[in-house]
Amino acid sequence: MMFKFPHTLLVTVIAWASILVAQAASPQLKCGKDGTFKILQISDTHFNPVRDDRGMAVIEMLLNTEKPDMVVVNGDCIYLSDTPPPTLEQVKQAISNVACAMEDRHIPWAITFGNHDAEAFGKSGITKTDMMKVYQSYPSNINSGWNPSIHGVGNKNILICDSTGKNPVFAIWLIDSNDYRPDPKEGYDCIHTDQVAWYYQTSKELEAKYGQKIPGLMFLHIPLLEFKEMVASKGILGERREPESPSKINSGMFAAVLERGDVKGIFCGHDHDNNYLGKWHGIHLGFDGLAGYGTYPDVQKDDVANGRTRGGRLFLIAESDPANYKTWMRFGDGSTNWESLSEPYARKLLK
Repeated sequence: MMFKFPHTLLVTVIAWASILVAQAASPQLKCGKDGTFKILQISDTHFNPVRDDRGMAVIEMLLNTEKPDMVVVNGDCIYLSDTPPPTLEQVKQAISNVACAMEDRHIPWAITFGNHDAEAFGKSGITKTDMMKVYQSYPSNINSGWNPSIHGVGNKNILICDSTGKNPVFAIWLIDSNDYRPDPKEGYDCIHTDQVAWYYQTSKELEAKYGQKIPGLMFLHIPLLEFKEMVASKGILGERREPESPSKINSGMFAAVLERGDVKGIFCGHDHDNNYLGKWHGIHLGFDGLAGYGTYPDVQKDDVANGRTRGGRLFLIAESDPANYKTWMRFGDGSTNWESLSEPYARKLLK
């Protein structure tokens, strides 16, 4: 079935897509001399103005061990109490705790927003756009150039070039999965139609411009309904210790991704106790657990499981075969999971 959108909506989307494609290339991200590019995904840092030393130590270990070329902080980056409402200075301090590890190492990084990032700001007058301006003020942050004409804040496409810097070989899609429905009984919000249309049309424009589909990954905080469908009928690799918590509304994003055929994986945060990887209709769906200690799960320091409750997910892209990227979890104790230890095992389980 072909995906169709209102003509007026497509006109707006097309106009913005042309701008965004140009902006996505600056600053340029490219594969190293060995032809690879590594991305680290961390989520749910839940940082506030008081430094989370344990959470920061996890992030610094991941950066020092894996030496990624780019970091995506995939939602619920900060979480402040609303009693009293936070000040802009408190927000800036919380964001500085998110930024500092990457800034100290001059690693390009970007964020997506989760449901908790702006949850306390109702009475403060601070918006997600205000927060994004703070993120963008950091030299190594690459969130600038996001599309302000559609729902959410921070929706953006980022291109990664080959080692020559001339040809895009991979695409990163940052999507704001929004936060809550107007009626609290309806639960989490969903990705909106104009966001889906923006991805769909921008994907088509990239294919037209470069003569081929650009394989890529999509990062959003709240999982899609398809995560629940997948685990009900397919094998997964990793740990699933809580039910998925998607929006009750199917946004249609997975259908758009399936039709376009360029996004090879959709990765989320949100469900802290899940770090698994699965495959649904040929597309990877996965989680990365969490990095911060300001939220659940609560594990005692002397518990042997403590070292593997937090960590991050890695993605290794090769310019010679970018669609077949490798991914694995590295945990707070420095260990990795089966994804990195046995690639044949992973392929067999995820068929």
